[in-house]
Amino acid sequence: MKKLLFFAPFAIAMLIFPCLVLAQTPPEEADQPVMDELNTAVTRAEETRKKAGDFESPSYFPGEWEAAEAQYTNAGSAQTPAAYNAAADAFDAVFKLTIPLYAQAREDEIMALRNNLVAGGVRDSFPEIFALADTTALSALEQYEAQDYYTARDSAAKALLMYQAITSAYSAWLAQQEIKGRKFESYDSDNFSRAGEILNEATEAFKAGNFSLVREKADEALLRYNLVLSAGWAAYAELRFSLAETERKAALDIKANIAARDLFAEAEANYKTSVVSYDSQKYEEAAKQFINSEALFIAASASASEKRLYAEVVIKEARERIEKSSEAARQAEITIQGRSK
Repeated sequence: MKKLLFFAPFAIAMLIFPCLVLAQTPPEEADQPVMDELNTAVTRAEETRKKAGDFESPSYFPGEWEAAEAQYTNAGSAQTPAAYNAAADAFDAVFKLTIPLYAQAREDEIMALRNNLVAGGVRDSFPEIFALADTTALSALEQYEAQDYYTARDSAAKALLMYQAITSAYSAWLAQQEIKGRKFESYDSDNFSRAGEILNEATEAFKAGNFSLVREKADEALLRYNLVLSAGWAAYAELRFSLAETERKAALDIKANIAARDLFAEAEANYKTSVVSYDSQKYEEAAKQFINSEALFIAASASASEKRLYAEVVIKEARERIEKSSEAARQAEITIQGRSK
């Protein structure tokens, strides 16, 4: 009987406890709405923070960004929906301040490059290629106005890359045309030939929409064309050096340095500058300077020749006058002697 009395309280408790457990609501179920609200606030704060960072808010508004970051850090400590929403609102406010400036900066980059291309004649020379880049740039503007900011950002980046690719390709093409116009191909035929092949590869890459590859190929072609131009200018400068030296010697031979002192001095100064450029391997600059000095030496020689010719005419006329005077005096003397007889 004592044993029964000892176990009675325990038995009663075992009977009551399941009822108590069934009567209570699980803590997880009771807290779930709060947790959902907190998770939503955390996600919103993270997304707005990322968006503001992706569009360079820390660069445009560093003070406001730091304040929003402080709120985000505090929210991490507080772990309440209100704290995270406040941080999200702060990041969103910074983003709204940033986005017009960010969009304007991208537009300015694109327009600066585009205007240079237009001024350089690209739109007139390659209207179809240029139109493709323009279409992409306009799409970026429309997407920005529709507040589709990430798509607008990607379109603007693509348009900028297209204009950059066109710039590189056009520079290579201009170098090619200069080489042909000056007939420099033979001075480095291997690089000239390979550059043409690479430029064709750049054209195919543009058709495939691989604008990074276009730029890479065009830059390589330009590098090779510049090597051809350097070789051509070096040879051409040497030729102009020789011609200027020949005209300088001819000017000295007829004493142009005396008869046409000012012109010769100008030619000589230009010639010395040309030699300095040539020795510094600035061959294009030297070639153009040698052409100028050559022309000035020719002008000095011509001036000296004209002065010599004029001097010869004057001397001849003087001699003729002297001879006439002498003849007149002789005739007068004969006349006087005849009368005296």
